[in-house]
Amino acid sequence: MKHVLSTAVLAVSITLALAACGNKSAEPAKDAAAPASKADAHAEEAEQALTGKLNSYIDCYNDVDSGIHQGIGYYTSWMTDPKAGPTGREERPIGPPDLDADDLKTCDAAIPTAIAAAPALPELDKAAKAYLDSLHTLQPLTHAAYDYYKREDFEDDGYARGKAMHAPLMDALAAFVQASGVFSTALEAENDRAQQAQLQALEKQEGRTRTYYRLAIMMEAKSLMDLMAEDDFDVVQGRARLDAFNTIADEAHAKVADQEPGKMDWNSFETAAENFRREGKERIKRVAEKTPYTDFEQRMLDSPSHAPQGSAGRLLNEYNSLVFQSNRQ
Repeated sequence: MKHVLSTAVLAVSITLALAACGNKSAEPAKDAAAPASKADAHAEEAEQALTGKLNSYIDCYNDVDSGIHQGIGYYTSWMTDPKAGPTGREERPIGPPDLDADDLKTCDAAIPTAIAAAPALPELDKAAKAYLDSLHTLQPLTHAAYDYYKREDFEDDGYARGKAMHAPLMDALAAFVQASGVFSTALEAENDRAQQAQLQALEKQEGRTRTYYRLAIMMEAKSLMDLMAEDDFDVVQGRARLDAFNTIADEAHAKVADQEPGKMDWNSFETAAENFRREGKERIKRVAEKTPYTDFEQRMLDSPSHAPQGSAGRLLNEYNSLVFQSNRQ
């Protein structure tokens, strides 16, 4: 990411890793089985430690990342040249995303603790430290600029302070975007590995429960989202992944949708899954038919909430809604 920030950068929320699954029996094991029992206990402790560490990182990421990325788009959208910054002739300026000291409390508590916690994950731990450092560099700059535009101080000084703040702010935003990309990539890779292992353990220990289906649906959704992020994705592969998502979602509906307790919450999750499924179909259709975006749709491609149907941004919005519902379960 160079000095000029693209408004196309939109953060993907990350679904929370599950708590370690399955409780072992407290009944004393026979002598012959004791070593295996100890091995199982150690494995479960290791799983719980990894899950806690990843969830701490994810809590921080989901708490601040998306809002900052979206705010970057708003801040740069009204400038003719975001690299040059405001000219002083703009009529409706929008300030950058706000970060006050309280906004970083989750990250300040979670990241140092997670870095120190076992297991050591050198690549992810290093990326998390750089991410937190970028947030602390960005916080005073973006907060000051946010207040400046919110209070409309540019009307009093002819954008003088806005112009002076712009270059350091853009440097800090660019550094954040870089750190965010490295952190999210490393975090998603570790989270994917952990979730795949947990999915297998869940099915082995408990069968295909609601917990199993929630995780399986989210893994298929992420696979689909990753594939369709760009307009040149393989449509045949896209249809195959959408079919896989449909299969597990339909199976879950037949097996666990009517279970109590938690039926209403599950129905909300299923509604979000259905919206994501529908938008996945629209995404495939648009790319398969090579349907061009209208001039208006082109302007909306980077909009956090008004991306056109069949676009990567629209699918991303539905995916993040699904993540939200998943994390509520």
